[in-house]
Amino acid sequence: MGKDKKNKASKHIRCDVQFDDNPQGVFRAGDTVSGTVEIQLDKPKKFRGIALRINGFAATSWSAKLTGTDAKNVTSKKKAHFNGREDYFGSITYFVGSDVGNPLEVLAGVYRYPFTCEIPPNAPSSKEGKYGHIRYVVKLSLERPWKYDHVFQVPFIVQSHADLALAPDRMLQPARAEIVQTFYFGLTDPLIVTATTPRTGYAPGEVIEVTVHVNNQSSVDVRSIAVKFQRVDTFLSQVPVVQQHLEHTVLEERTIGRVAGRNDAVFEENILIGSTVPSDEERCRIIMTRYEVEVMIRPVRSRKKLLLALPIVVGTVGLPKTLYPMQLLEKEREALGLDRPPLTPLPLESPPPYPDDAQPSTSRAFAADGPTAPTSTEEHEFEKGSEPYTPRDFDEND
Repeated sequence: MGKDKKNKASKHIRCDVQFDDNPQGVFRAGDTVSGTVEIQLDKPKKFRGIALRINGFAATSWSAKLTGTDAKNVTSKKKAHFNGREDYFGSITYFVGSDVGNPLEVLAGVYRYPFTCEIPPNAPSSKEGKYGHIRYVVKLSLERPWKYDHVFQVPFIVQSHADLALAPDRMLQPARAEIVQTFYFGLTDPLIVTATTPRTGYAPGEVIEVTVHVNNQSSVDVRSIAVKFQRVDTFLSQVPVVQQHLEHTVLEERTIGRVAGRNDAVFEENILIGSTVPSDEERCRIIMTRYEVEVMIRPVRSRKKLLLALPIVVGTVGLPKTLYPMQLLEKEREALGLDRPPLTPLPLESPPPYPDDAQPSTSRAFAADGPTAPTSTEEHEFEKGSEPYTPRDFDEND
């Protein structure tokens, strides 16, 4: 039930909205929403009209300082409210009266009115964020021209359809990112970190196999490596100017291995994707959603945090298994558990909060193929005349 300073509820009026064969109110884009509105009046009431509105929309909103100039051409910063809105569909039905008619008396009793509305097939998924939301609402208004309206509203959930098989070449494309870092003003040999995933497209219930290769040719130890699977929502305003805010939601985070200087190691992490909204950067122009695997490397004796990002596309329907190399299927079976059947996407009606369904870390480290970097201490040119570097225990205070 909605309520604000211009729309008030009444203790003499009760309203209930029931969706047909869908008590949870969860629909997919392209579905038809149908149900019944029940209104109970404890005593006679006069209304200009009783209207049912069903709409879907996106809205963004936040406050920030905006730089501008006054009449004297003096630059200053003033607080401004940024917002944006995009509507996807809307319908209005008057069960009693109209928006311009004279007041009508409605006797005490129980009244039931059926309703129906089609969701566009390209409607975006419902979302809630810090700087905006995408919502779908059934709102009943009992309109009174001389007083505030009585308003009751019930939200429902919409999930868009994203079939990864529509772009198999792109979804099967591996993701790769690499960073090369030196220390002490470039005097050390490089620390080279490479992160990869075997493909880009995944669906809930599937596993992202992340491989991190650390080729540490420098004399600086790597304290830790963190792997995050996160959703990144972009919110855009339309007035007074176009501005954007990003919101990062970490769905799963793992901390893996330490690598001493002049060592080479490879780590693997299998991340299970739980129930979540699909990637969407096209259906809504003011709220976009993407996913990424972020790898953060923290060297010892350095304030630098090295970041790698691997783009991931999450759909509602996964790629056909026939497109996978067999070794990828084996990795997914291993992460899901060999003694139980492969995990299917979670029921639409009751998506559990992430990461309650997360799997334990499957991180493992092993030597890279081919010649390995020397593990003995070497004297670099910049170290001549000083004590050679000696590997030591990691100190969290460094």
